[in-house]
Amino acid sequence: MTIPSFETIQRWKLIEDWPHRPSVDAVITSMVDKGYSSQTMVRAVRFIGAFIECQNKRNGGAPERLDAADIDQFLASRLSAGAIENGNRIALRRLQTELVRAGVLFPPAEKADPAEKVATLFGAELHRRGYSKHSISGHIWSARRFLRTVWAEHGGVSQLTHSEVWDYLANNLDGRKSNSLVTWYSHLRVLLRFLQASGLTEHDLSAAVPSPRNLRFSALPAYMSVSQLNSVLEACDLSTIPGRRDLAVLLLLSRLGLRASEVARLSLDDIDWRSGLLRVNGKGGRVATMPLPKDVGAAISDYILHGRPTSGSRTIFHRMQTPCTPFETATPVILIARRALKRAKVSGTRSHHAHIFRHTFATIAIRSGVGLTELAQLLRHKNPDTTRIYAEFDIEGLRSISRPWAGAVL
Repeated sequence: MTIPSFETIQRWKLIEDWPHRPSVDAVITSMVDKGYSSQTMVRAVRFIGAFIECQNKRNGGAPERLDAADIDQFLASRLSAGAIENGNRIALRRLQTELVRAGVLFPPAEKADPAEKVATLFGAELHRRGYSKHSISGHIWSARRFLRTVWAEHGGVSQLTHSEVWDYLANNLDGRKSNSLVTWYSHLRVLLRFLQASGLTEHDLSAAVPSPRNLRFSALPAYMSVSQLNSVLEACDLSTIPGRRDLAVLLLLSRLGLRASEVARLSLDDIDWRSGLLRVNGKGGRVATMPLPKDVGAAISDYILHGRPTSGSRTIFHRMQTPCTPFETATPVILIARRALKRAKVSGTRSHHAHIFRHTFATIAIRSGVGLTELAQLLRHKNPDTTRIYAEFDIEGLRSISRPWAGAVL
């Protein structure tokens, strides 16, 4: 995308003469990199010009004088006058970030939040232990909610008791499903052990968190039939950029059995086009190399050559709407899968989550004669026992070990 001309903007001369003009240029460059439209960038620069004009009048001809409070006051005055358009506030916040980066402004003073301080220390400890960025994010999310509640109700964690932990669990239990409950309890146990190990609590309170029954293997995983999977893939409109991107994502999920987070993290450096190999950064920091099927490689290359926005990031998949930032979490992949299932009108399955593609991959493999050991390797399961749930799909294997019905010989 080319940078639009701003010379027709009424206050452009003020921007050109402003001592901190490089920070405005940095804002424009950032917006270009993220794929914003020319109209959006012009609106942003026009609003920045209005701010600079206001500053010049306020400071009596000393445009170099600037304070973080000036930005807040200008936004408040425009808001009260009803003169704020969509994107204006974020434009000035971008300018503030660049001014801080250039050393013109000091970063806003952070409020002393003891709960946030403990959460930060907890995150640093998880990083030291080798937890992945995604896993740390989940732990921190649970920790913040717990710590803020404890500080609000008890003034801190130093005198925390088992009964108070129980009360927190009881008050926040509603609406949680079995799988999310297991994860939530696990996160809290890790946090409570950290609090005791770091001396913030006298006793290990992790025993106050129960271990719910794990229903992981109590039901067969949701999966699609081959015809349903084909209808999902065929519903991608390859004449559009979103369609090309979505097909590449869905093929990685269904033909290689990748997890949503693994697809989101794929980098241009992870593909060896000459050898036809794909490097996958999996759970727990484990790295695996997998063969790249021809159709999957073709879909990825089609998106890279005819759809992927210009970006300084090496991450393959990007958002379609501005800002056209690279995928950072599994969420956009999950949304792509959910929309694809809805578009193809897939019914009769318990789940419309991205993981249904992984289950479908495993089901097709096991019914094609792939053994559980080989399937565990394909799915990159750390514990082979995790793969045993798919044994129930191996009809011929189960028939060979089943005992004859007693009624047949009576």
